[in-house]
Amino acid sequence: MKKISLFIVINAISLYLVSNLMDSMYIGSLKSLLILTIILGVLNSTIKPILKFLSFPITILTLGLFSLIINALVLKLSFMMVSNVALYGFFSAILASILLSIANSILYSILD
Repeated sequence: MKKISLFIVINAISLYLVSNLMDSMYIGSLKSLLILTIILGVLNSTIKPILKFLSFPITILTLGLFSLIINALVLKLSFMMVSNVALYGFFSAILASILLSIANSILYSILD
């Protein structure tokens, strides 16, 4: 339970920080942020492994860069499922997924 709570807190903080850094990313309320965090976690644990498995040959050919596309797809999908949030453009989703990875790494190293 502690691990799940830490995951939600760190991802919520990361999403909030990245939304403040990017003009193309909007999160309207705390409730939307928490719902987005939970949905993103569920999609990361269910859809993302399937996409990575199916795209394994492409990922090898692109030396792992296709993983950025998968992360952006999962992020964009989670934003489409929640109201009062927006992520404009696929390039913004790629940039946001990179920034989220960096922010999560920093926060996990501090809080874990």
